[in-house]
Amino acid sequence: MIAAYHQNLVLPEPPKGYERVEELYRLYFNLMLYLSSQRFKVPESDAEGLIHEVFLSFLAHSSEVRDPRAWLVGSICHASRHYWRVNKRTESMTDEVLEQVDASAPGLAETVATRISVQETLSRLHEKCRHTLSLKYFEGCSAIEVARALDTTPRYAEKLIHKCLKRAHKIYLDLKGNKR
Repeated sequence: MIAAYHQNLVLPEPPKGYERVEELYRLYFNLMLYLSSQRFKVPESDAEGLIHEVFLSFLAHSSEVRDPRAWLVGSICHASRHYWRVNKRTESMTDEVLEQVDASAPGLAETVATRISVQETLSRLHEKCRHTLSLKYFEGCSAIEVARALDTTPRYAEKLIHKCLKRAHKIYLDLKGNKR
């Protein structure tokens, strides 16, 4: 009975233009890989994923495309730019940093996670808040010294420190997924 089922099984027809897409894939894959990985410096494995996404999009919009080569080249360039917009804050650790890390230290994962969260929090603050908090907490300036550096009154500097710290705390909690 199973053999009879398989004999009567009708496979769906591939979409129209399927052979054309396959041919375009073979023709332009290397060009698209070169553009993404060499021109935009996307890691090769990620570049291949971008190429596949571009071809999936091409399949969906192929009837609207007049010049496939231009469309594919433009799409991989846009996809590569988008990749870096999404991943712009991702950096690999240098060998020097990796040598300094003591993996056996207790709480290392929490320390690294906290540092990353703090860096991300600071990067999302306005420049003035970043500068104010940097003066207060990283350089150890008093409110009076912060006021001098910002050319303002000590009272305003205290308000600014408080406001920026409150904003940073909210961003930090949002990053950690703790909504108030």
